[in-house]
Amino acid sequence: MVRTTDEVRAWPWVAVALVFVVLSPVASMLTRDSTGRTVVGWAVVQALATAAAFLIPQLRQIRSEQRQSKAEEREFDTRVEVKLALNDALEPIVRLLGEVAQEPKRGPRDQLRAQAVPLVLTTAAQLTGEDRVRACWFALEPGPPQRLEPQESLGRAGPVTTVFTAGTPEGDAALALVTSNVPLRLDDLAEADQGLWRLDEAMGYQSLLVVPVTVANVAFGVITLDALEPGAFDDDDMALLWLMAGLLGTALSIR
Repeated sequence: MVRTTDEVRAWPWVAVALVFVVLSPVASMLTRDSTGRTVVGWAVVQALATAAAFLIPQLRQIRSEQRQSKAEEREFDTRVEVKLALNDALEPIVRLLGEVAQEPKRGPRDQLRAQAVPLVLTTAAQLTGEDRVRACWFALEPGPPQRLEPQESLGRAGPVTTVFTAGTPEGDAALALVTSNVPLRLDDLAEADQGLWRLDEAMGYQSLLVVPVTVANVAFGVITLDALEPGAFDDDDMALLWLMAGLLGTALSIR
């Protein structure tokens, strides 16, 4: 049985307290059998042992509460740092959306809108906190045939070349996510159907998130995040990618 850190730390305190618990009645018995100054000495020992036996558990409880308080403070500080990082990361995107919405001329507005894709991809890759994450943008082309074409990737080096075309198994599976507005999360591609999600020839990644970019039933494409290690993404990363997809969809829908 493996002992926790708190249990290991408790053993010295328990041993010391046990010594004083035993010493107190022993000193009491010796006090009764002693005379003169010895009586005073053993009486002092008894008093000190009794006090120590009582105070040691109280001191340990106080220290435990102090450690708990410090842990809560660290957790609070971490949450504040995460919120600040999220605010700092989202502020440029929100500002860009405002500029796109306020630009009256179509040409400059299209140029501003084009900046949204790399900005969203960079933010999504950075906020996951994982090393060497790659974010990709697949635009939905009406065709025929309808297809998802890779237009930009940021983060880990390595371009994405796969085109998901309607009429192929992988194309139909990818397009079904877009039309149904359903996300995909694969924690280990070694155990998944790799033929449906081969984003490049190297196939070096093991974790994958796919989120459609859809606004008011109008589909624009999908954003993907992939990482080299299995299990790299969690529910928070999925929620973040949904947020990024919503912001990108808003930018693309402003005409």
